[in-house]
Amino acid sequence: RRGRARRPRNSTMTRVTLLDYGAGNVKSLYNALVALGCDVEQTDKPEAVASAAILFFPGVGAFGSCMAMLERKQLVEPLRAYIRAGRPFLGICLGMQTLFESSEESPGVAGLGVVPGAVGRFDVASHGLCVPQIGWNGVAAAQPSPLLGSLAEGDALYFVHSFRVPRSEAVAPWVLCETEYGDRFVSGVANGKVAAVQFHPEKSGTVGLALLGAFLASSTAEPPPRAVAAAAAGGGS
Repeated sequence: RRGRARRPRNSTMTRVTLLDYGAGNVKSLYNALVALGCDVEQTDKPEAVASAAILFFPGVGAFGSCMAMLERKQLVEPLRAYIRAGRPFLGICLGMQTLFESSEESPGVAGLGVVPGAVGRFDVASHGLCVPQIGWNGVAAAQPSPLLGSLAEGDALYFVHSFRVPRSEAVAPWVLCETEYGDRFVSGVANGKVAAVQFHPEKSGTVGLALLGAFLASSTAEPPPRAVAAAAAGGGS
């Protein structure tokens, strides 16, 4: 049932919105946010997205099915507007992939198009990979970010995915971190207070909880976020 976490509120609790649109495994993330002291609202309503102070967008499943669900619930334009305004946002797994323009998983289906580029298949033939990638892997920071400040050398995060974002000139200004699996792919993107990651911090134990905590802390810090639209215009696509 959607609604706020039923726990006593106090002035130190951070209010967050968790987008529960029917294509995301939200339970683990909900529990992680509650454990971090958040007042969590689960919603599938466009107006709740528009009014969110901090928005989490998890996702599992197929790119095309996710976009169809977002369209059906009239969430596409509110999401685009929220992200392009540079407001605090964290996408997880499919919640990262749908930020891109398209995916080889669902030809002909448009993504949110906030980040330039397309999601592609792993190069199974060249590298003899097992796909999906399921398990623990590391990340290498590509830009300074408080989101990754809690990570130590050797820390690993939990991945479950069959498609990945390849490195490209178009996405380069957005790249937060990269990961090796056959080749090097983009495992996180960020601009200002907007971020998204391919891995599951909510399933990554204390390392993932620390990363979520760092995101929450940076989301409530000043100064206000720089508009993503301006950054996208500068980066080009």
